[in-house]
Amino acid sequence: MMNRFLLLLVSIPVCGIFAACSSTTTSAGAPDGGSTSGDIPVDGGGSDGPAAEASTSPTSCTSARDQLLVPIDKVTTGTVSVVSDSGGVKTLYVDASAGGPANAIKNPRIYVDLGAGTKADLTDKTAPMSTAWDLALKRDKIFTNSGDAGAGQGGAASIAKTFSSVDAASANAEPLFTEKFFDADCNPQLDVTQTVSTTFDDWYDYDQVTHIPSPKDVTYVVRGGTGKKYKVGIKSYQGEADGGTGTATGYYILQVTAL
Repeated sequence: MMNRFLLLLVSIPVCGIFAACSSTTTSAGAPDGGSTSGDIPVDGGGSDGPAAEASTSPTSCTSARDQLLVPIDKVTTGTVSVVSDSGGVKTLYVDASAGGPANAIKNPRIYVDLGAGTKADLTDKTAPMSTAWDLALKRDKIFTNSGDAGAGQGGAASIAKTFSSVDAASANAEPLFTEKFFDADCNPQLDVTQTVSTTFDDWYDYDQVTHIPSPKDVTYVVRGGTGKKYKVGIKSYQGEADGGTGTATGYYILQVTAL
């Protein structure tokens, strides 16, 4: 009997013991040593519709989300600033470096209000219940205030066109996707680097030599936390506060236009 009991225990999958499982596997192709994302386009969310409406409970998988996202209960010291604002196009500098690749696990995300071009003073613990932010960024991982990520009306979709070539009509015709971090059983939805899959999984190409993500020439249609839509282009992952290009990673230069 004892041998049969031990055999039964061994045969039970680990994921069956816990409410949800997440992976910490590092992919050889992951930026920053495998910290946060992958470089193959993945449909990271559910379809546009009622699920995107505001809610006080963004997900029923709260324990699984804490395990997957590792929320930090403090406001980031990173900054958001407007580099320029001309012709309805804001150029934003966003410090999502989170202390660098080695310290990212100890530092919170930065939450951005795209319309104001400012940082929302929220922690990883308070952000999911707030509609005051549109995008959350940390190193190479980006997600919207929607679905399993937040209580907002957010969502996103990428268009394979340059920022200047995307007009309001084509942007508004694009179906948007909410963040879907878990399946019905609260198992995490992971990308090719074995980290959380989001609506922004395809924003970069990964250089196997430099190990630095390089923004693709695509444009995102983003619906913010309050439902307002924006056109967003990622211009740099090595930006500087004056809009130039540096060497350190995790510093974004974004172009943003309200739709």
